[in-house]
Amino acid sequence: MSTFSTLRHLGCAAGLLLSLATAQAQAQAQAQAQAQAQAQAQDHASHHAPATAAASPAPAAAPDQALTEGVITRVDARSGKLTIRHGAITHLDMPPMTMVFGLQDAQQAAQFKPGDPVRFRVEDQAGALVITHIQPAS
Repeated sequence: MSTFSTLRHLGCAAGLLLSLATAQAQAQAQAQAQAQAQAQAQDHASHHAPATAAASPAPAAAPDQALTEGVITRVDARSGKLTIRHGAITHLDMPPMTMVFGLQDAQQAAQFKPGDPVRFRVEDQAGALVITHIQPAS
């Protein structure tokens, strides 16, 4: 085998190794990006999920289930949703913020108006944050 043939074979082998290393690095970067995207989606996507309305009235909160205090900033009686500026929701590890919640009993929306202070219990129901109990704050 001539020196030229040997160099040509070595060049092809080096090229294949370089291509393999590049493809492996790209696959690792893509896997890391997907893992980060999934972690972020699980962390925040449920905060904006659509509400599911139920025909039954909201059950009373059990004594061991803490209620969160908040102030209603917007009422959408048509969709059965309330926008609430609330304190920390500890059982969901959610910091204080303003967000939209669906009501388990959509008809309850008509009982409230912007500015009303409330106490409420919210639950994660299949990815949607739903108010299962709400009452005027006293």
